[in-house]
Amino acid sequence: MKKIITLIAAAVMMTVATNSFAQMSVGAGYLHSNDQVTLKGIDPIDVGMNGAYAGVSYNLPIAGIFGITPGIYYSMIYTNDSAFSGQIGTKIREHYINIPAYLNLGFQIAENARFFIFAGPTAQLGLSSTAEVSVAGNSSPKTDRYKDGNYSRTNLLLGGGLGLNISRFQITAGYDQGIFNLDTTDDGTKWIKSYAKAGIAYLF
Repeated sequence: MKKIITLIAAAVMMTVATNSFAQMSVGAGYLHSNDQVTLKGIDPIDVGMNGAYAGVSYNLPIAGIFGITPGIYYSMIYTNDSAFSGQIGTKIREHYINIPAYLNLGFQIAENARFFIFAGPTAQLGLSSTAEVSVAGNSSPKTDRYKDGNYSRTNLLLGGGLGLNISRFQITAGYDQGIFNLDTTDDGTKWIKSYAKAGIAYLF
């Protein structure tokens, strides 16, 4: 019985110790999306979009310098492209929920400073994606790209990056590569997304 009590007490103490190093963060930052569209028989077309993200994450130590950081983030990206001397324009707006689960490896470099690297998957769910085309100032009706059934809402991203904790603040920069083809037609089109991001967060 004494051994069981001792093991339970040790487990409780380890849990308390682990939780004492766990940290929640609230942050936001800049987001750049690059869409690579490949049509059958045509060279790939790159479409760049800018935006922002915001959300929360929670760093959970696993062992030593290793940890895992799940989170949930809202992101928005947009583009206002024009061609032929501004006579043809395209407006695209997209909104997403991203749920990352990054593994991280951290190093204490000063009393109040910690450098870390992170990598892992992110599940992505599209909330809305609208497109509007204008020709010589005349705009076509705004279309919902998810409703036509040819553009997928779901994606899986793989990526990583670097970060620095200074006192209660955290600075990160990273890159995520989309794995799934977002085009759901059978005509051979491929629509792949990737993201570069940089942001700042507050640690609680």
